[in-house]
Amino acid sequence: MADSFRTSGIMMAVIYLVVMCVVTVYSMLLLGYAMRITNIRSFEVMGRALFGRGGDIFVGFVLCISCVGTAIAYVNAIASIARPILRVASGTPEYLKSDDGVRLIQTLVWLVFLLPAIIPKKLNSIRYISVTGIFFVFYFAATIIVHSCLNGFKHGMRDGMAFFTSGNQAIFGLSIFIFAFMCQGITYSVYYEMTPKPCVRQLTVASAVGMSACTLLYIMAGVFGYLDFGPAIKPSILDNYDPINTPYMMVSYVGMTIKIVAAFCSNWVPIRNFVYYCLGWNLATTPYWLHTIFCIVVSGIILVAGLFIPKVTLAFGLVGSLTGGFISFIFPALFWMYCGNWSMKTVGIWHWLATHFLLLGGIVAIVWGTIGTVYDSFIA
Repeated sequence: MADSFRTSGIMMAVIYLVVMCVVTVYSMLLLGYAMRITNIRSFEVMGRALFGRGGDIFVGFVLCISCVGTAIAYVNAIASIARPILRVASGTPEYLKSDDGVRLIQTLVWLVFLLPAIIPKKLNSIRYISVTGIFFVFYFAATIIVHSCLNGFKHGMRDGMAFFTSGNQAIFGLSIFIFAFMCQGITYSVYYEMTPKPCVRQLTVASAVGMSACTLLYIMAGVFGYLDFGPAIKPSILDNYDPINTPYMMVSYVGMTIKIVAAFCSNWVPIRNFVYYCLGWNLATTPYWLHTIFCIVVSGIILVAGLFIPKVTLAFGLVGSLTGGFISFIFPALFWMYCGNWSMKTVGIWHWLATHFLLLGGIVAIVWGTIGTVYDSFIA
């Protein structure tokens, strides 16, 4: 997030975040409307019912690719956590400081934490680790502020900070911000696991609270991280800290590992659902031994890809631009529009305008976000 504030500029980044917060809550509202009208329980079936033959495969594939890219980014993020610790800790074998050593640590984290966590079939099974992870996200944001204040904002104030940027550099941040709010993939699981019964209002309120909290945390982490390191900020801010000599930061590193486990589990659900849908398997009736083999094989492929992706921001950016435009903007708008009896007269002028804004925003995100990501990663 701090690196995205550098590329976009502080004010432009804040504008991006606020707009994406509002857009995300509204997209969840539209998905809720579509689910209440149709009573359909998955993206794939919704795509088939509303778009016709092949719509299920297209919608499910886009969602699956998005979540695969995100899962790869989470595996890559483990390296961002391990690398600073291994680099600074005294007595660390030289092998563990190398790229191969870091990959070994990533593999062990996958084997001990990520893999066991995705085997349970119910999303509700990770609620405790998810709450713990959220607590540590708040703690990490606080430590970013504390570290920045203790260092007197020396790099940011001395080297100058951009409030607005231009060109492809400014556009690249857009894809990161879209990725940061991509939570629509688990909407169906969240909606139909609500108690005592599914409720659009409850879904919307939960989305508004969650996205507002995320926006506040993103702004604090982005502004204070940028103030702390200025232009020297790295793609993952974790690479900028010395967790060995600042114990309170070490707690953050451990906490973010827990958060990655929870996020990886949530992100796993759409991947599993799409592959099961294509294979014609029923999650409830699939034997656990077969389900476990599936988890090992597919998550193992994701692990291998994550070991060799060069930058976490590359994975985040491509996911946000290529698939985020569909998932965060286009699909929610089209799902509601295609449910039937949708017109300016039936939904009102504001819903009519807002829904078309989502469609236009999705096109902009896909085209310009992808261009900006490719330019920043391979050309600039």
